[in-house]
Amino acid sequence: MAIFVLVLWIATAGAGLTLLRAGGAARRLAAGARARAREQAPKAPVPARIGALPMTADGKPPPVPHPRVVSAPGEHPLLEFSHPALAVIGLAFWAMFAFVHYRPMAWIAIGVLVVAICVGLGWLVRGRRERRREDVGWQFPPRLVALHGLAATLTIVLTVAAALVARG
Repeated sequence: MAIFVLVLWIATAGAGLTLLRAGGAARRLAAGARARAREQAPKAPVPARIGALPMTADGKPPPVPHPRVVSAPGEHPLLEFSHPALAVIGLAFWAMFAFVHYRPMAWIAIGVLVVAICVGLGWLVRGRRERRREDVGWQFPPRLVALHGLAATLTIVLTVAAALVARG
């Protein structure tokens, strides 16, 4: 059963990878449309810069302000990194359990999987909330989201079942 769960987990990761590729394509398409709209907008004249920045008493240029980095609407870099990373880490622990049958590896894999699912659900909720608030212009394909969610649900249920019946 552990090998079946491993294959199911890999299938869930494949569905997630397909989802990321489809979402990336939709994001690039929306960004291209925004860029074309910006190109068609009238351009404002660029003001001429007169003089240079004054130097400090030490003869050095003044400190540069560090602007806050803000991601575009609909993009969540930390969630986009941590959800797949946690899923791969959990998959690695489950693979170790499947080949060695050391029960603590199974429970570590379940813990990492639960955190990955929570991060993924947070990503889904935050993305939907932003789409309602702002015009994001792109979204993940709903059918692929449902497929990935169904596969993840089946994975966690069978993972817990396999860990419970595993012999030490």
